Amino acid sequence: MYENYYNLAIGPFNNTPNSRFFFETEQHREALAKLEYTVRNRRGFALITGEIGSGKTTLTRTLIRRLGSDARVALVNNTRVSSQQLLKLIATEFQIEMPPDPDKATLLSLIKKFVESQHAIGRTVVVVIDEGQCLSIDEFEELRLLTNLESETDKLVQLLILGQPELRATLKHPRLKPLIQRIVMYMHLQPMTFDDTTRYIAYRLVRASKGRPNVDFSREALQAIFEYSQGVPRVVNLVCDNALLVGYSCSTHLIDSAIIRRSISQMLPNFDGSLDDMFTESMLGEQEPDDGRRI
Repeated sequence: MYENYYNLAIGPFNNTPNSRFFFETEQHREALAKLEYTVRNRRGFALITGEIGSGKTTLTRTLIRRLGSDARVALVNNTRVSSQQLLKLIATEFQIEMPPDPDKATLLSLIKKFVESQHAIGRTVVVVIDEGQCLSIDEFEELRLLTNLESETDKLVQLLILGQPELRATLKHPRLKPLIQRIVMYMHLQPMTFDDTTRYIAYRLVRASKGRPNVDFSREALQAIFEYSQGVPRVVNLVCDNALLVGYSCSTHLIDSAIIRRSISQMLPNFDGSLDDMFTESMLGEQEPDDGRRI
């Protein structure tokens, strides 16, 4: 809606895991390098945790893009399933032909044959499990069976599990000790710093522009975004997307702190409040303007 006004080709702050917008903070760069090393060297099992919206999914989508045709990847987002359904989802992602109602033994056998056939032609097999904190103990044990597939020198299945911090508590279960011992790489993604947040916003605007974005964020606006989002990328995206919409509605190319406060107030509506139109000039007039300094 506001893209042409700001000289943007696409929306810069869409909350989808688009690897085009992968922003490399120091920790994200390190995590990506370690994941790629784990997969390409067939080390086996890697674990990434982080708060909601910290960039875990975008990180793995970037990894998948880098791997390209060298790997066959099963990406499983729905983890609220039974252990047998989880295996079926993995087999479906690999486009393995299955009988109408396969049992667990059949699924494991079919996956094993697929993995071995891919290994024979030099291709890496990767299973990515998102929302790992929703997995049950039984499902983790099924995944452990996949990590048992190995040659004399390599793990034949590279297992990458992403999850929120509570996943770490689940993995402390005594039954999962054999799985924990197989983890060769673990990182916890922290929120971005203020400087990272500032560079993240500028980066996404440039990546989405037709050449040069026709919009500026004042220093105070950036500070307000950081304070509200606490450096969580998904929340930064929500605030910035709404701020651009508010700025467009006010016919301004400068996003200041008043616009940020207004966009935040619209993100979490007060259902007990009045039904006043949020897009009125009077609302901006109630805020003290900042000094207009840009990024």
